[in-house]
Amino acid sequence: KKQTNRAMEGTCLCGAAKVIVTGEPIAHIVCHCGDCRKWTGSVNYGVVVKHEQVTIEGEYDTFNLRKTQGAEGGWDRKSCSKCHGHLTATNRDGTVDDVCASVVCGTGEKQVPFAPTFHAMYPSRIKDVKDGLPKYKNFPTDIGGDGETVAE
Repeated sequence: KKQTNRAMEGTCLCGAAKVIVTGEPIAHIVCHCGDCRKWTGSVNYGVVVKHEQVTIEGEYDTFNLRKTQGAEGGWDRKSCSKCHGHLTATNRDGTVDDVCASVVCGTGEKQVPFAPTFHAMYPSRIKDVKDGLPKYKNFPTDIGGDGETVAE
């Protein structure tokens, strides 16, 4: 769903960290990868935006599983320093952020409804989802994937 350039805002669980997103999102996604599932405790409902559209106010920590394992790549996952509530993740080249939908989507004054446009990493799913949305092996080409879809 397009958003008319108003800012989306939300906070972590304790309110100490605030995420502000300006401009149009690239997509609202459902990511089924193992890393997202372990990080969020479920599938990841995310709002994908350009990195420069995101501002985080307050203190936060950054964790990158791949870098802690001595490898390249991975996502820089940011969470509140106090309550450890998830905020956003920045892709390996720093161009795109996946903002936790639970932070900026909802019925609050500066929130928008969550309207997923596709499923990412669908072969990693733990449950089939029959909702008619495209199911990608990884991601669409316009956000760095190979664009290959898989059957619902």
